[in-house]
Amino acid sequence: MKRNATLFSLLMLFIFSSCHHRYYTSRSFKEQTFQHKTIAILPPKMVLMGNMPPGYSVYEIEQLEIKESKLFQEALFNNILKSGNHGRHSLTIALQPFITTLSLLEKNEISIRNSWDKDDAELAAVLGVDAVVRTSIQKDRIMSDLASASIYAGDKIADAILKKPPLTTPAYINTSNIRATCSIVSKGETLWNDSYITGTNFSVSANEVIYNLTNNFAKNFPYKRRA
Repeated sequence: MKRNATLFSLLMLFIFSSCHHRYYTSRSFKEQTFQHKTIAILPPKMVLMGNMPPGYSVYEIEQLEIKESKLFQEALFNNILKSGNHGRHSLTIALQPFITTLSLLEKNEISIRNSWDKDDAELAAVLGVDAVVRTSIQKDRIMSDLASASIYAGDKIADAILKKPPLTTPAYINTSNIRATCSIVSKGETLWNDSYITGTNFSVSANEVIYNLTNNFAKNFPYKRRA
């Protein structure tokens, strides 16, 4: 049946215990970021490497990718704030509200998809920030997920896009891989990078996937000091 997936049909489900993880920090990070005051989290780039699912048009896939990108951006923003201001730690910079970031992009006629490949320095200037956070999610397959966007945006978004209720998804289906990267870029230089490669299945809800991935990025996120 056509269009029987939820908003998260583009998000592959995976288990973090099986992930490969590494992160890099530039030796000149402290020197380069000493005067940084505000950074912005860009809408993550969603990349599908496999075949198109049957019954979906290119336009429909693109719309789902955009919605997923915005939800991912919000989750990363929330987790960085939580992790960076937890216990004895505090962030040394301000995070531009993600709503402000999206509004400024729209005001400057930069669509979410266009922002994925636009020059980092140009985007930083448009947003009025010292650095930008880029995230890329690359998947080998698109699959349906019973979970909706209820935690972050509510079921109405999925209903409005897809017009039909989701089908029940099998509890366990082995899939290929998901590769995720998160980088801090300033003046054309990557100052920090974090990446994951993991196997996937349907045993974890889409909301858990977004939370776990962004939470892992947030834990290693720099711009922190002990209070």
